[in-house]
Amino acid sequence: MVNDITLESVLESVVRITEQRSRQNLEHCLVSTLVDLAGIRFVTIARPRNRSTGTVVEILAQGGRECGMLPDASCVPLSTYPLMAATLESGEEAIERLDNGLERRCIPILEGSEIVAFLLVESSDALTASEPVVRAFVAVYRNYLAILRDSERDTLTGLKNRKTFDDNITRTIAQARAAALPHNSDRRTHEVDEHHWLGIVDIDHFKRINDTYGHAFGDEVLLLFAALMRKVFRSEDLLFRFGGEEFVVVLAPTSAEHAHHTFERLRETVAAFNFPQVGQVTTSVGFVRIDPDDIPSTVVGQADEALYWAKRHGRNQVCWYDDLVAAGELKPHDVEGAIELF
Repeated sequence: MVNDITLESVLESVVRITEQRSRQNLEHCLVSTLVDLAGIRFVTIARPRNRSTGTVVEILAQGGRECGMLPDASCVPLSTYPLMAATLESGEEAIERLDNGLERRCIPILEGSEIVAFLLVESSDALTASEPVVRAFVAVYRNYLAILRDSERDTLTGLKNRKTFDDNITRTIAQARAAALPHNSDRRTHEVDEHHWLGIVDIDHFKRINDTYGHAFGDEVLLLFAALMRKVFRSEDLLFRFGGEEFVVVLAPTSAEHAHHTFERLRETVAAFNFPQVGQVTTSVGFVRIDPDDIPSTVVGQADEALYWAKRHGRNQVCWYDDLVAAGELKPHDVEGAIELF
């Protein structure tokens, strides 16, 4: 049954949605709004993600009249949601009418021609009364999502910016912790020896480039460097510009060998590229495995140590923190709980 909808309640909901400053809060707010205001029985917001094993769906928020907001879920195979699969294939809305009188409708959220999210709604009244409200809030979500996405991007390179890193690394560690649980189905999606990885990437002698050729050419190097990163890494890997010539990469689950090979491929790709006016540019990388019991400061600190070892010992190389510790080049840090003991 559809709740009574007034202009005042709609405006209050719009204000509440546009008060959100993170994508997660935005989507949770939209779900609760559609359930409470529009009387939708159940709402799922998700986005498609391309993985090496195929397309998956990342569940961003779910809730309903009878169950409230559900805990955040992780990625599931696209086949779990046939309507989303149909929408992704056609680019258009898909509808399914069930024998019990319920209707499921998958509405694509588009950015240009790209589907950036799905809104899956389940209703007992075929949306007849609440459809205008649902579509209005879909438009609000789409527009505000574009604003949030722009605010999360580095203005020069288009990579994710530093302020989005904290949320992303915290979520990545949480995913690693959840995937490590024996009963978690995500554990079966990758091999036991596969992990997330974090690498800090630094352009060697970048100050010399700015001083010699000027900041305009320095900016062009950064732009081309970001383009080379997109070419090397997978779509499911997270790429950040931390500022200046420093970048951070969070690799989706993979093996130690593949992680090292991928960072090495970036180093080789950059070294082989002819940057206009500047010529050859090299890069140094320090990387570390992300473990389920890690904390963000530990992960970043270890990758940073590996990076600066690389820069102090010749630059233009990729160093794994664990290798340096095993070789006695770096002293390991003992971590107990959330407190680092040096």
